[in-house]
Amino acid sequence: MKKIKICATIPNLDGIKSWGKIHQEFFETIKHPNVEITIADLPKAKIKSVSNAFDTTNLGFLHTELAIEAEKKGFDGVAMGCLDEPGVDAAKEILSIPVVGECEAAMHYASLVGRKFSFLIPGQITGSKLGGDGAYLIEDLARKYGLIQKLSSIRSVSAATLDYAKQKENLKKQMLLQAQKAIDEDGADAIIGYGSLDLISFLQKNIKIPIIEPVRSTVTFVESLVKLGISHSKRTFPKPNTF
Repeated sequence: MKKIKICATIPNLDGIKSWGKIHQEFFETIKHPNVEITIADLPKAKIKSVSNAFDTTNLGFLHTELAIEAEKKGFDGVAMGCLDEPGVDAAKEILSIPVVGECEAAMHYASLVGRKFSFLIPGQITGSKLGGDGAYLIEDLARKYGLIQKLSSIRSVSAATLDYAKQKENLKKQMLLQAQKAIDEDGADAIIGYGSLDLISFLQKNIKIPIIEPVRSTVTFVESLVKLGISHSKRTFPKPNTF
């Protein structure tokens, strides 16, 4: 059986330095001898984390270029990181191999195991039902993917994105509190988490509903599409005339 080669991206400057170890820990839990996962980031980027539309616009084409290079290098699919999905639609237009965005993968998995789901993401404050950095971008993506009716909330935990990469200890209690509020107050029966394997495992042990982790979800989605011989429809994502 031919080995499946997947490029898993971290679309920002120093992504591998900040998040590489955390992503490798995730991939260790799903490793298979016939699947090879290679992590790539954006050394030409000027932004270290994505929080808003300005960031996604700045990183979008660089992220798409990274996906183009992955196809040229012989990868079978691209798992495009970041819940805000910079450049994902453009990559689907240009590439012929499967491309999956992190938010769409997480939401589709969450919709399979529950009727309503909530996100837990970084934000300026803790506890807002529609808070979190770039929450409106996630809401727009839920609407685009036809899952807005299943989105219960996008709860924020007061911390910077890179605080999750550093695995700050106080995040566990804050994330657990907001996860419980998402269940009790917002009606969620699945949670899309954020952060390290240790943090996700902590939530899984203490919350009795499914906890969806986006990084592995995206890679697993790509792997399944490759195995099924399916890629995105060129009727939906026609190749640009410039390519």
